[in-house]
Amino acid sequence: MTEKDIVEHLQVAISAANRAGAFVLEAEKQGNHAIYQKQANDFVTETDKLSEDLIISIIREHFPSDAIFGEETGSSGTLENGRWIIDPIDGTTNFFRSLPDYSISIAWEMDPFKPLVGVVFNPRQNELFWASKGGGAFLNGKPIQVSQLKDSSHALIVCVPPHRHHKLAVPYFENMYRIFLETSDLRSYGSCALELSYIAAGRIDGYYELCLGYYDMAAGICILEEAGGSFAPADPLVPFSDSRCDLVATNGLIQDWLFHMVQE
Repeated sequence: MTEKDIVEHLQVAISAANRAGAFVLEAEKQGNHAIYQKQANDFVTETDKLSEDLIISIIREHFPSDAIFGEETGSSGTLENGRWIIDPIDGTTNFFRSLPDYSISIAWEMDPFKPLVGVVFNPRQNELFWASKGGGAFLNGKPIQVSQLKDSSHALIVCVPPHRHHKLAVPYFENMYRIFLETSDLRSYGSCALELSYIAAGRIDGYYELCLGYYDMAAGICILEEAGGSFAPADPLVPFSDSRCDLVATNGLIQDWLFHMVQE
């Protein structure tokens, strides 16, 4: 894998994110969304599906042999040429409720769970986050880096309750309560990709969530890592998988503290 390969994949990811973002933004303006429920508190719209189709068609124009893993279309292709990971609208509920925190998330990797390219685009706020392995992280073309905050008592932490898995609520809220007592405040934006990008940009300092899909976070962890941050499975005995990722992510300086909090 050469630097040229990474740059070429990054350029296609940025192009696809911009075009899908424009499509999704126009769909939001039009309203009247066809909304379907996949499982408890997990929704998809016709726009999600069309956005993913658009992204895949752009990728296929340039890299017809690459594998693809999309939230709505699943897996296709062999992994020898690398794999694209796509969330066509991360934050679907925000999208159809006209809340601004949703994004298009596109990553590319050669080895599982080690993305080399990550692009996250929030069309409502016209913010394009992107990164490539060894190339740094950027927001609208300007370099970004994580906060330098070391004191958890001053930290802003994203905690997202397991709204699709209520049986996990009690232990989660116990962890959340401990985190709350040792921080400045908590947040939840409704888009994992954005939340990771916000840590990368120094806007928030940490993040804890259970039961993510890998497509939720693949692009975001690339951007976070290139901005100087850290991430890990919330349970060291349960590694990331395509279907479930329990995540702790921070600016790196409070990673040990947050990891310890969720281990208790």
